[in-house]
Amino acid sequence: MPRTAPTSLHGRHQALLLALEQAEAEASRLAVEEERLAAQLKQAREQVRYYEGLLATLRQEWGKPPPLSDLRKLG
Repeated sequence: MPRTAPTSLHGRHQALLLALEQAEAEASRLAVEEERLAAQLKQAREQVRYYEGLLATLRQEWGKPPPLSDLRKLG
């Protein structure tokens, strides 16, 4: 059911106060959500750096001959 616009000045004032209160509550909720998402983004970036480091190490290790101790185990 659509809300009807208040006709009196007092009714309009009350409606505006309610709208302001709702807008402030929404802004507060969005600020909390923004902080949560920023923390998730920071964590994801840290994970990417970690796995990129592992990948770089793996690529370096693939290009090297195995250590002598590993060759002795195979023989």
